[in-house]
Amino acid sequence: MEKEFMEKDFKKTFSECPVCHSTNRFFEQMAQEVKDRGLARPNWIFSYDTREGVVADQEKLKLNQVPIGSELPAYFLRTDICMDCGNVYAVELVRLNAKVGVAPPNLNPLQNPLNRSQRRMLDRNPN
Repeated sequence: MEKEFMEKDFKKTFSECPVCHSTNRFFEQMAQEVKDRGLARPNWIFSYDTREGVVADQEKLKLNQVPIGSELPAYFLRTDICMDCGNVYAVELVRLNAKVGVAPPNLNPLQNPLNRSQRRMLDRNPN
């Protein structure tokens, strides 16, 4: 039996609550109120939650075992809350692709603490 994989350009939006079929969404209505008052762009979208990421084994990425240029599945999802039954549900699901690239050097000194030799050099030459 052959496995079927999701299409690489999968995108699905849900126009109503899957439980009660209401179209009244809590955060969407608050966003509309702000738009109607001219305090947000007409195409601005506000949701209960949005998530995005890449599906990758972080341990393999840390060990550089995933070749640069490899394509990995990525996702974006948006949720809202039904005003009639309180159900939290997906409003939009998107499957994307992300390419593995070279990570920029870590410039935050708190994440890469100096070793003893580097601290001594800074103490001797503070400028």
